[in-house]
Amino acid sequence: MSHQGILGQTYPEQPVPEDLTVKALVFSPHPDDAEIGVGGVLAKMKAEGATTAIVDLTEGEMSSGGSLAERREECKRAAAILRLDFRGTLGLPDCELDDTFEYRQALARVICRLRPEIVFAPYYAQTPGRGRGHNDHIKTGILASHAFNYAHLEKLDLGYPPHQAKALFYYFLPREVTPTFIVPVDDYYEQWIESIMAHGTQFGDPAKNPQMRAFFESHARQYGRLVKCQYAQAFLSETPLTVLNPLDTVRGWCGPY
Repeated sequence: MSHQGILGQTYPEQPVPEDLTVKALVFSPHPDDAEIGVGGVLAKMKAEGATTAIVDLTEGEMSSGGSLAERREECKRAAAILRLDFRGTLGLPDCELDDTFEYRQALARVICRLRPEIVFAPYYAQTPGRGRGHNDHIKTGILASHAFNYAHLEKLDLGYPPHQAKALFYYFLPREVTPTFIVPVDDYYEQWIESIMAHGTQFGDPAKNPQMRAFFESHARQYGRLVKCQYAQAFLSETPLTVLNPLDTVRGWCGPY
């Protein structure tokens, strides 16, 4: 795969229709990031009839664990667990993502090709450093933000008709950022965790490494507690969300603990 932002198909095995479109598209800096940040919501949306896709910007080739071939197989397993309609990779260099015009166009081209209603990307305004903001996470958020805009430009030739997605939501929120909304995923928690643990080269054997599952569970419980459910995922919108009736936001909900 060249580093020119050419979309390669990872999943499913058979070619997808040229006119395939999706309701929800997740940009993932590395294989496993989308599963961690949006996996429960992807499973929920798919169960409710939405078409879903993940596009990995890199193949995670700089990670300490796993060969490129192993990581590709893990991507396929995780995609199957989440029942994705499409998973692809741009094949950009791991640890070298940067905010360039070329890369902005690459992500915008994906949006124009898959024509999502919702785009998800990592939150970008984070302090760099291990355990905080990985360069590729930060840059993916920035690139997706520009691509969300570029995709609708009629004079920018991206090889597909322009497309304006309806919303861009950010995942991987740091503790100091208050989510705009939180999505309960109780019924999809096991499926979500299974998709994460499919990346065994990164997280080990669940039976031998139970603390990894506990780590992800603690985050899900933290957000779930805020909306009176067991497990949830949180997101930020930088633009206002339309609420037709404020009562709709509280029906069947009793507030935080």
